[in-house]
Amino acid sequence: MIMDSHVQQIPGLAPEDLEILQKVQAGLPITADVSRADILLCTSVDPQTATVVFHAVPNSISSLYRKDAVGRKMTPDEQPLLFQALRSGAGGRRQREVLSNGAPVIQDVFPIHGREARVIGAMLVETNMIAHERQRRRNRHFRQAVMWIQEMCVRGELESARNLGAFSLYDGIYLVDRRRTIIYMSGIAANLFRSAGIATEVHEQPLSSLETHDTKLVEEVFASHHCIERRYESDDGRIWVRIAIPLHTPRARWRPAWRALPWERSTGAGDDSDLDGVMVLLHNATEAVQKQRELNVKSAIIQEVHHRVKNNLQNIAAILRIQARRVQSDEARVHLTEAVNRVLSMAVIHEFLSTDEHRPINVKDVCQRIAAQVAQVSGSPDQEISVQVSGSNIRLPASQATPVAMVVNELLLNAVEHGLEGRTSGRIQIQLDDLGDAVRIIVEDNGNGLPPAFNPTAQTSSLGLHIVHTLVTDDLKGQLNMQQAEPQGTQAVVTFPKKSVRVE
Repeated sequence: MIMDSHVQQIPGLAPEDLEILQKVQAGLPITADVSRADILLCTSVDPQTATVVFHAVPNSISSLYRKDAVGRKMTPDEQPLLFQALRSGAGGRRQREVLSNGAPVIQDVFPIHGREARVIGAMLVETNMIAHERQRRRNRHFRQAVMWIQEMCVRGELESARNLGAFSLYDGIYLVDRRRTIIYMSGIAANLFRSAGIATEVHEQPLSSLETHDTKLVEEVFASHHCIERRYESDDGRIWVRIAIPLHTPRARWRPAWRALPWERSTGAGDDSDLDGVMVLLHNATEAVQKQRELNVKSAIIQEVHHRVKNNLQNIAAILRIQARRVQSDEARVHLTEAVNRVLSMAVIHEFLSTDEHRPINVKDVCQRIAAQVAQVSGSPDQEISVQVSGSNIRLPASQATPVAMVVNELLLNAVEHGLEGRTSGRIQIQLDDLGDAVRIIVEDNGNGLPPAFNPTAQTSSLGLHIVHTLVTDDLKGQLNMQQAEPQGTQAVVTFPKKSVRVE
């Protein structure tokens, strides 16, 4: 969708105008790919200011811009042709310097008309000089087809292109006119057909000579006037993706004189409802599909492994829990109970990973799960312990979430065993703070507090604190501080740098 914050700044924009702009936007990505150009959708904020509300970056060539241009402000001195289009509805072409190194760029400007023929925006097609010269030397039918696609886009006639896949530099192109005759085929398209064992000497030959699914696809486009994308798997296992785009010449009163490059209708006079041809984009997706299938299989196997590890850890915890009930020694029972919690904390992580190994783990959910386990398993039967988790939803990769789970588990166990020892009730609070580049976890109880001259790094007798210190410093590359809480109790603060994650 167009950025609402920028569209709302357009004075007098009616709902119908917004609909037109959204239709234009839908066709911009595929138009940018076919044109091998950056395309900017611009609107006027005031008489002296225009802003970019959408930037279509081509996949078929390197972008002219180092970053997304959405939100960029433009002035009449910088963009005279743009403001000419916004004020008078007259487009045009000029050469300008757009890059920091002064590289020349050919700029085509198209006005966008809304209700009552009012100009509501403009489309800027910016092509680097090298790409422009290459396009200019290509087959005239191809050049005309690209022009038509640009003109259809600015009129909002490529709305059906909204969900099309990208067109890359290594994809093929061929054109079919209204006679269903192939009038142009790129060298890449010919090579792709040749690799599939299909003869490519098809210039001025009927489309049916390709002996592929293309005939049916093209007929669908002629019947619907919509862009269509289809994926086919050949007998030899290759995966082919075809995108078919309708080509419709604009009405004579619309076409700007500076864009004229006639492509005569093949038969009959036709009318505005007739298509003049279809552009077919051909892509060999075999390698990409195979890689995705392999990744899916690997992901499924990994998730199953995590699921089985979780189940095994829970079984181990159950065995340890049974053993804890049978031992006579109180000290042994305590150690076994601690082991149960450690095993279960690891099982929690594997439970999350079994759902989606690549998705970052919400540490808050992990802490809530561990808190429930500790409150249920630890402490004496006559002891009432409340564990609460608050703060931010922080998502971390498994490499960090796993030691975090262990650290939280050990701090909770330490609070129950030492902080709340001898008390009939107690409260433990876990606070999660997202500091941007870092994470802070605070575990605080209202128990007995720390002994005099306590130093967590020097306590070797406590296995739990030794585990915490090792995980925080070595695995998380963070810091551990323990201090007296106010008005009473103990506060443990863990701070560590946050690894970036990709959220899909």
